[in-house]
Amino acid sequence: MEISDNGFPRRIRIDLLHPVEKSILKAIEDVELLGADTLLTDAVCLLLKAKDKVSDFYEIAVTP
Repeated sequence: MEISDNGFPRRIRIDLLHPVEKSILKAIEDVELLGADTLLTDAVCLLLKAKDKVSDFYEIAVTP
């Protein structure tokens, strides 16, 4: 996990997120606006896993 200048992981700093990571977070917000349902909770969990995978890729393959 890449650590930013101030000691926090890059993936939790909104100002350092890749646009794709930000898009996934926006999708999570949109799903949460639909209401409460176990299917929607599952969808949010899958989106969070997708964001983690994109973050992993970005930190391994893209960041020097």
